[in-house]
Amino acid sequence: MMLNAKIKNEGKRDVKDIEIECTHSSNSGTRIDSNKKVVYELVKAGKSVNIKDFNMGFVHSQATSTSCRIIDLVLL
Repeated sequence: MMLNAKIKNEGKRDVKDIEIECTHSSNSGTRIDSNKKVVYELVKAGKSVNIKDFNMGFVHSQATSTSCRIIDLVLL
């Protein structure tokens, strides 16, 4: 799975080392797998960073939908 995303920091502090989790579900809606990776980027307060072709790893063969979210980061 290759992730393309825009990370926007709407806070007042810079952030870095953003951990992203992608959850994969089957046709029945059952959560069957997930991937977690850290994007080692600095996102300044009020700015955005575009992430292109970031390798999140393999996706389960029965996955039919995926959703990703930020689950952790380091405040500066």
